[in-house]
Amino acid sequence: MGKVPFAPFLVGTVVMQSNLEIEEVGDILSQVLFGGVKLGGKDERIYDEVPAIYLSPPILGFCAFLQGYKGFGKDEGYVLTISPDFTVRDVKRVTVRLDLYLIHLVKDALKNSDQIKVLDFDPKWHGKI
Repeated sequence: MGKVPFAPFLVGTVVMQSNLEIEEVGDILSQVLFGGVKLGGKDERIYDEVPAIYLSPPILGFCAFLQGYKGFGKDEGYVLTISPDFTVRDVKRVTVRLDLYLIHLVKDALKNSDQIKVLDFDPKWHGKI
């Protein structure tokens, strides 16, 4: 029996805060991260308990979800999650967390914006890396 090939399952999370509505944050992220590809679908209620929008169509097989509430309070803010849009068959999946990379990428992309604050790494949101 041969070795089972493996494929990285790239996932990442970025936590941010803003007084902008979720659609406004999505529009800014669309421009600075996704080449103008829009985030939408709020009316689809993909999460029952929290407003959310998603990247449509996915880019290079990755989907992005933005969920949360506006504000700078302890329980307020937005979470951007990036993950594959599909599963590769017949390979062992190895999860690779990109949280730190994505945090720095988004911070750099938003360096000229004072409307969105990207939070530093926090195990509460990102788990162990």
